[in-house]
Amino acid sequence: MAFDKLNRFFGVSDDEYDQDDATAAGSATAKDTQVNSDEGNVIAMNAKPQQASRIVLFAPRVYSDTKAIGNHLLNNRAVIVNFDSVDGASAARIVDFLTGVAFAIHGEIKRVGDKIFLVTPPRFQVDGDIAALFSGSDSDLDSDYS
Repeated sequence: MAFDKLNRFFGVSDDEYDQDDATAAGSATAKDTQVNSDEGNVIAMNAKPQQASRIVLFAPRVYSDTKAIGNHLLNNRAVIVNFDSVDGASAARIVDFLTGVAFAIHGEIKRVGDKIFLVTPPRFQVDGDIAALFSGSDSDLDSDYS
């Protein structure tokens, strides 16, 4: 009853809408939502919305903390790892493990400070080189800001 009133309001009657039109509309919709591989700017209408990219800050204390870092990378989250709380031998083992994880997922690992590394999953783009900024001596930095 309510649908009849609504259909009359929009000027649609049951006579005008038959099953052939419905199947034709369904096949046209399926064709419209296909992504053409030649055109990078076509997006499927039924595609899931992308989640916001996340960066996780992590300061491991023991080697067993690397499992949590690896899980973040597997879930497409970039991780900044600060090794201030870890001795040198454990830090080296953790960096070796994270290098393997980054290689396995086609990610990347970069040193961004004395004891700080950035590990990114695939499709993350990092511009610039912070390590190069700090490679100069302190006297060079002081003369620039005097």
